[in-house]
Amino acid sequence: MDWPVQMVGISTTLVVVSDPREGRNIGPSGVLLVQAMWTSYLMIYNIGLNYEVLSYNNTRSYLKWSLVYAFSLEGLMVIPPFALTFAKLLFKCSAWYKARKSLAIGCNPRLIVGYMEQLQDNYQDMPPPLIVMGEDTLSVDKQPHGYSFALMPNTCGLVTLDKVWQLDDLRDLNLTSPLKDICLSFALSKLLRCRFARYTNAEIGFTKASNFLRHMLLEDSDDERLLRLVESELSFLHDFYYSSLAITYSKSWMPILSILISLSGIGSCLVLVYLQFAYGNNTSTLIYCIYQCLYRTGELRGRGSTVVADGQHFGNATFDLVQVAVLIALAVLAEIREIASYICSNWTKVALICRHINHPSLQKSPIIQKCIRHVLQRRCKILKHWEDKMNQCSILVLHPRTTPIGLLRRLKPGQKVKVPRDVKAAILNALRSYERSRDNNHMPSLCTRPQLKTGDNLLWVVDGTKGIASTILVCHIATSILELRSAGSCQPPSDHKTAAIHLSRYCAYLVANSPELLPEDDEWCKSLYKTVKKKAEHILAGMSRPEVEYQQLVELMSASQNHEVLKDGAKLGQELVELNQGETNMASELLAAFGRR
Repeated sequence: MDWPVQMVGISTTLVVVSDPREGRNIGPSGVLLVQAMWTSYLMIYNIGLNYEVLSYNNTRSYLKWSLVYAFSLEGLMVIPPFALTFAKLLFKCSAWYKARKSLAIGCNPRLIVGYMEQLQDNYQDMPPPLIVMGEDTLSVDKQPHGYSFALMPNTCGLVTLDKVWQLDDLRDLNLTSPLKDICLSFALSKLLRCRFARYTNAEIGFTKASNFLRHMLLEDSDDERLLRLVESELSFLHDFYYSSLAITYSKSWMPILSILISLSGIGSCLVLVYLQFAYGNNTSTLIYCIYQCLYRTGELRGRGSTVVADGQHFGNATFDLVQVAVLIALAVLAEIREIASYICSNWTKVALICRHINHPSLQKSPIIQKCIRHVLQRRCKILKHWEDKMNQCSILVLHPRTTPIGLLRRLKPGQKVKVPRDVKAAILNALRSYERSRDNNHMPSLCTRPQLKTGDNLLWVVDGTKGIASTILVCHIATSILELRSAGSCQPPSDHKTAAIHLSRYCAYLVANSPELLPEDDEWCKSLYKTVKKKAEHILAGMSRPEVEYQQLVELMSASQNHEVLKDGAKLGQELVELNQGETNMASELLAAFGRR
């Protein structure tokens, strides 16, 4: 039972390599190595023991250890799996050591900073030559701020983004736009790693890539494509810092070796199960006790006595077999998941594309082209880290559920809902509007006192002295009141209304459960939310008939003894309702635009 546990532990143990400036280095576990050595010793010792009983009448037994017993059928069933355990451990240690010295993994931020400093700043709409892969193929020089390539601009062997963008003519590979975007996300994740390594935008030279990104944002109307770029970029960062996947890509042969070790582990598990059921005694007992009884027969048949020996079975080995089968199944599943993480990973896709670029001979083989195309088309949901959901939280819960399930849900800090397409479009449209204003030399000011107004009608001005958390809660309450007022409408909600409601609830969630993302003090934000929430629950407890909820709610929240946030939210909500009577979507559009800020 120890070997499957060791395999699962090694497969799931986190090993991370990063630059010392990033502060995220996790080496291989020495405990696993010691445990593997100790359990291997115990297993080999127990297999080599031979227990013999000499007689029944005068029971004597002895233990004898021999290397011959260790290489019996039982020994051959156990020794190979433990050898695979050590192979897996040594592989992780070797991958960790090589990744630490690799310019593509451990030392990558310092190399990227030096490389971006060497680039010329003359890239507009064309993709800049951001590094994708191949950093270890060139010689480098040490510089005060990191590394730089010694043979710039001769970068033969180095795969850059502009080379990937030139693969339109390779129809056999079918390198579609999503696959190119994966390479772009991988290159951008390296720039973002530099920010986590505490390099500034000026040191990274991000402006050399910003023109191309701004061009994509303004010219590409496919919102899903832009969001996939961000998703893939964050996925690569997740693999850098929170998985052991990245360290195996410091050398091109390491993923293949890891897959072979995992396949060997699965094969050993299957062989072990087969041998156990084919040659093992599955009906054997756990304990067999021998006892002797002395019968006196002198009175009946003369002098003398008879010794009768017998035994009894206790327990059943089936229970142990079930536990072993469960552990072996877990080990097989862990190895299958590890293999899938290589075959379906975006890392493998980027590596195949880059190898395809550096080795033109691969482009002439139809079989290799078919294999590469098959891998590039693979998808695996278990490797998707982004749920495409957003947390939601609300202060004004008008009709809380009283069922046991509803009460349990209220204990959760918030609920997650799928991000609507309207919310994604609203956020990207806000970014496009910001960039267009920069192109027109109208620099948008980050005003400390944002306003809600329509035309010349000023509805509300944010009081900068009350803090951003207070502003968020006021807008959230106003949005909830507007939602309540239009709840009885037969018309489907507009795009602006959907965006305003979801952004409002998400911002309320930030105040309640993630105040560290806001500029104010964490404890102050939590205290403000709890105070407003408690007072709102007290007000909602007095609500009666649904048809008078809106007017009654505004009157109760506008009372002088209430919190300022509730009174400001009720006042703003009432003004938005009045505005909405004239123009149906005007209020929702204003709130959606305000929430995007």
